Amino acid sequence: MCRVIKDLQLSIGVVRPFSPSGSVLDKLVEWRRLRRLFAINARLTEMFLPFIKARPSPCDNGGRRPYVDSLVDLRIPSNEDEHTATANSDDVDCGRRALRDDEIVNLIKEFLGAGTGTVAVCLEWALAHLVDRPEVQRRLRREVDAEAAAVSRAGAGMPYLHAVVLETLRMHPPLPVLPRHVQSDAAAGVLGLSASDLYVNFAVADIGRDGRTWTNPDEFQPERLLAGGEADGVGPLPGPKGIRMMPFGAGHRFCPGVGMAMVNIKCFLAALVREFDWAPPSAGGGVDLTELDGFFKVMKTPLSARATPRNQGD
Repeated sequence: MCRVIKDLQLSIGVVRPFSPSGSVLDKLVEWRRLRRLFAINARLTEMFLPFIKARPSPCDNGGRRPYVDSLVDLRIPSNEDEHTATANSDDVDCGRRALRDDEIVNLIKEFLGAGTGTVAVCLEWALAHLVDRPEVQRRLRREVDAEAAAVSRAGAGMPYLHAVVLETLRMHPPLPVLPRHVQSDAAAGVLGLSASDLYVNFAVADIGRDGRTWTNPDEFQPERLLAGGEADGVGPLPGPKGIRMMPFGAGHRFCPGVGMAMVNIKCFLAALVREFDWAPPSAGGGVDLTELDGFFKVMKTPLSARATPRNQGD
């Protein structure tokens, strides 16, 4: 499953369904990419459905329920056509229906793929900057060592750790572009489209590096996000004073996993800095911070670093 989900992430990153039409060869290449993407989706469905069907009887474990159970029990509004076609079905009740198998599979696929891949990408970028900026790594380590007990509490009481993670997300949001469906008759009229056909791509990466709102936007400076800094009060979600960065989206469509993501990233990063000293590889050479935009914003050259185990007193 891990391998196929990884294939899915890579395949989505190279598909360009909205790019202008090119030569016959370009169209053939794009068709083959889409065909591979559909095949991967079909393979995931084959793997997921047997486990979903064979799940144990639902149980309430101290108020916590498995994610799959919540999806199976969920009922969503059904449109008129669906309600008419399935009026005699037990799955439709008062205009609401159960999720279809393909909808459940897509939600699980999103949970497993986006929920892990985005954290891994953010951690790699954060470590890359710590290798590239030893003074930032040393300051972060001093804070982590002083608050060792807080590592298991998601970095509570560690403002510099929080600032390092936010600065990483500002410069390298895992998803560089966020598409949104917009219901606006006025905007659709200007573009000559129906409102149902109107989608907007928010360039999240460009928002975080806008020189009109950030000083030296291409420089990794966690201090800017500390109390008293130029971005004091800026967080992973936009506040009421405007949008200066939005790595998890904004409004009612923001990523519901923002809290879990921040916990994971800060706990992992704090533990890695506490246990290891991170430096460029022995062969020499610095860190290549060149970005590659695909489904995720990844490092064009994957991070290569030397991790030396350390004592917490070092």
